[in-house]
Amino acid sequence: MKRALVLGIIIAALSMTASAQAKNKASDKGKSEEQAAPPSATINPGTIDFKDQVAKKASKPQRITVTNTGGKNLYINSAIVEGDNNEDFAISHDTCTGSTVAAGKTCIIDVVITPAVAERRKADLRITDNAADSPQKVALIGNGINSADVPPRQ
Repeated sequence: MKRALVLGIIIAALSMTASAQAKNKASDKGKSEEQAAPPSATINPGTIDFKDQVAKKASKPQRITVTNTGGKNLYINSAIVEGDNNEDFAISHDTCTGSTVAAGKTCIIDVVITPAVAERRKADLRITDNAADSPQKVALIGNGINSADVPPRQ
């Protein structure tokens, strides 16, 4: 009988210890989530130079990668082209706008240029999100040329 009583006390003590440890782990998890670094957007590349592009002809898309280098989710509100010659640049593919990017994950934005005239063109891609340094900007530049300026292929 004494053995059964001692065994019962030991089992009760072990179950209370296990319960306390489970509660500590749960509260530690909540603390680590609260202490996680805020979202941070890293944009690569910071500038896109389309170089020479025949006027009124679309270029090949150039890719911009947005990476969440913070600890919490990054929500991307919008990606728009703005600036002096914004009408000459266009977003051809966008997996970022309206998306939530988890820590360490990425999304992409592809941009093209279709120069209206044969001269230097410039604009910015503005990305608005919940990172502290929002908005981020990517400089977009290119040079519209006449098709007569393009040497024939050999």
